[in-house]
Amino acid sequence: MTVAHGGVSVEPHGPGGRPAGAAYRIAPVLGPSSPLGGPDGRHWAEAGAAERAWLGGLPRFGGHLELRCTAGGSGRIRAALLARGAAAAPEQAAGVARALVGDALPPHVVAAPADLAEELNPLGTAPAVLDLYEIRKQLRQYRLAAPGAPRLTATVAVPLGPGGSWEPVWAELARQPVPTCLAVSLEPFALPAATIPLLGRFADVYSGLASSSTGSPVWGQARRGDPAAEAGQRFFEDALHRYQGRVFRLRMRLAAAGPIPPILPELIADLIGGEAVHLRADAQRARAWHDFSTLGLDPLPDSHRPAGAPDTEWTELEQQLVGLVDLDEATAALRLPYEFPGRTGRLFARLPQAPAPPTPPAPGDLPPLH
Repeated sequence: MTVAHGGVSVEPHGPGGRPAGAAYRIAPVLGPSSPLGGPDGRHWAEAGAAERAWLGGLPRFGGHLELRCTAGGSGRIRAALLARGAAAAPEQAAGVARALVGDALPPHVVAAPADLAEELNPLGTAPAVLDLYEIRKQLRQYRLAAPGAPRLTATVAVPLGPGGSWEPVWAELARQPVPTCLAVSLEPFALPAATIPLLGRFADVYSGLASSSTGSPVWGQARRGDPAAEAGQRFFEDALHRYQGRVFRLRMRLAAAGPIPPILPELIADLIGGEAVHLRADAQRARAWHDFSTLGLDPLPDSHRPAGAPDTEWTELEQQLVGLVDLDEATAALRLPYEFPGRTGRLFARLPQAPAPPTPPAPGDLPPLH
């Protein structure tokens, strides 16, 4: 039976202990109290720096958080932060969920507790039409030419970039006529100790294939380095350094109760240097919808691997790397709402107003003393 513990929903025992979930409606700070500068291009950079510091201070293990931006028909975006954690005792699980949102959100955002069940179903419990996209890193494949290569291609996942302002994405999202939600999940993560030397071995194999050869002084047959192997070497050497610090697992989904115009996922992917994948297979759609409606975070699906790649060309380690991001990549993918002072038009819905306290009766209205 689900119980409330300090505003957090704590569920019965699960595989990782007592699962707990919390939801918060969020909105940008407006007016003179906004800490952001004017519309000169600096506001989104200032917001990004504050969000990077916030993400860097989150607990390293124990659960994940998700930002949801939902629109559809109203012209405004409803933003919410959801968190899920697990621990042995109810109060510990509730503490993990609250800590994932952070003790102090960036100063350009305000928050208020929200109903978790409502925020889990922004499209309704069973939409008649469902469209789903995944936004992931770009996968680039290079044909290996080096003789004796253990595989045909080298596949690399391009790190996400900071992009620019998210306002074009939010403006397009706000224009959607049907309920549409962008969900960005981050789970603090650490690579297992055994993975680090494995990354080094991949880099060494590609390094050997990339090396040039002078050939025989008699027969010649010199061979230049293989550019495909060089790309694989750079990818694993970068991963070896990038993912030993602050690391997260990332999932980005776009879900709608109707057809999603391709321009929206393409805008998101172009902004962060990623790629939009339309989920068409029933198994992929069912899995993505289950995670979306339960705040789950299953292992990466087939949409995060090269099309048609056999198991010999794509290992579990490479699949894992596609979904990993460092702190800079995480900040690029999960952007909290911001609006600079003086902006014409509002993109985000305001927080619901708290009910006003009852007005005390005037002295003349008091009942007589007995």
